[in-house]
Amino acid sequence: MPAVTGNLTDVGGGHLVGKIPEIHFTLNAPNAKAGVMLPTEPKTVQPASDGAFTVNLESTTDMLDDAWYTLSIQWLDAAGNYVKADFPDWQLQVPSGGGSFHNLFGKPPKNQRMVYVSLTPPDNPRPLTLWLKANPANDLDPQNTWDLSEWRNG
Repeated sequence: MPAVTGNLTDVGGGHLVGKIPEIHFTLNAPNAKAGVMLPTEPKTVQPASDGAFTVNLESTTDMLDDAWYTLSIQWLDAAGNYVKADFPDWQLQVPSGGGSFHNLFGKPPKNQRMVYVSLTPPDNPRPLTLWLKANPANDLDPQNTWDLSEWRNG
């Protein structure tokens, strides 16, 4: 499993004296890859006193469905009892080589596919853009072919 390394102070700044955080990484939904089922059971890591942590997570780039890890940071008291939790709206995507936490999180668009509906192809389409050759204003237009094309290389 790829290692993700980071430091809690990279995110929140400051120091952790007297604070006992736990970071929970949870897959956004059950998933699979190479014949292995991947549940949403959280992976938990407790940063060192300087905030440094390493966690081994499954690569999300080779899963069958769109995948990312969501985070929660739980703050514990000295006895290990729950005090509060933060639920940042970050989405951590893990490549097969792992990486540094602050380089891996973001909010990817929910739908990364674009579909243009027009009688003319789009200018400068991104890879995987779809074009439906049709006149959206008139279904009875004789030029409507309803051909669907996809750009592979841009």
